[in-house]
Amino acid sequence: MHRHTLRNVHGIEAEFISFGATLTALRLPMADGSKVDVVLGFPSVTDYERSFSLPAPPFLGAVVGLHAGRLRDGIYRDGDRPVRLEKNLAGKHHIHGGSRNLSNAAWNVEEAAADMLRFSTVVNDDKTQIVVEYALGADNALRVTMEAVTDENVLVNLTQHSYFNLDGHAGDVIRQRMMVNADETLEADADLLPTGHFLPVAGGPFDFRQLQPCPAAIDNSFVLRGGTPAVRLGSARTGWAMEVGTNQPSIHVFVGGAHCSPLIGKDGVAYHRTSGICFEAQNFPDSPNHPGFRSGILRPGETYRNEIVFRFFRNDRPGGA
Repeated sequence: MHRHTLRNVHGIEAEFISFGATLTALRLPMADGSKVDVVLGFPSVTDYERSFSLPAPPFLGAVVGLHAGRLRDGIYRDGDRPVRLEKNLAGKHHIHGGSRNLSNAAWNVEEAAADMLRFSTVVNDDKTQIVVEYALGADNALRVTMEAVTDENVLVNLTQHSYFNLDGHAGDVIRQRMMVNADETLEADADLLPTGHFLPVAGGPFDFRQLQPCPAAIDNSFVLRGGTPAVRLGSARTGWAMEVGTNQPSIHVFVGGAHCSPLIGKDGVAYHRTSGICFEAQNFPDSPNHPGFRSGILRPGETYRNEIVFRFFRNDRPGGA
């Protein structure tokens, strides 16, 4: 199992393991010389492996796919051909690539440098190749580039599944403030699957167009307006803020951590239901089953590309971001 740390000139450190192409730590410097680790993680590779035996694996810091999110009844159509995937969500639906997915696989390390790390893997009976590159810049941005090519038609929707907490991974995200650059969310049914309809956020519980306190519970896909940033998050406690940019049409926002139990996080931390917040930049879930969504089916000769930028900056104004 390969471990690697990226560092930039400002003292930011990002640690990775090849299991799941996973971000395991992200340390930001403080004025007193200490560093605050702002992503949730486990203390050992064994714990990451064991987490996939939990009833609801948390996917801490991992690359998720081939299909991130839910797929209704584990089936979609490619033209006239039905394609069936594993129903690994309560025996009803497909989620996050099934039980054998990109997150619990050992990736190859293609290149490792001081500021860049590139992983690769092949799936789908060696017919589909995935390459993921992490790059940490002097602008304090961690750039994630995920690409896929294939020899046969395949549904691809990748994302990066880190849980952020700018107070530090032992803290509580509800003390932070969040903005999401979206006028609409995807309407979801009782199984959290899209109905195909967009709902306006104005005046409702998902109206984060201006900075608002992080919610204690959220598991929703936002329809991005475009432009940068797609998301902003800020901590008054540490003075750190972050922005998320992406070329994808949606960000799924999820607050959680309790489903890591009974496993204990790094530094002996027992994660709880508001330990971290995920910003899963991706195509709309269940996309091929909705005519109004981009289908997500990758074909030979095409290249899938998901670009995500996590940029960190100091913001010591009262109230965080």
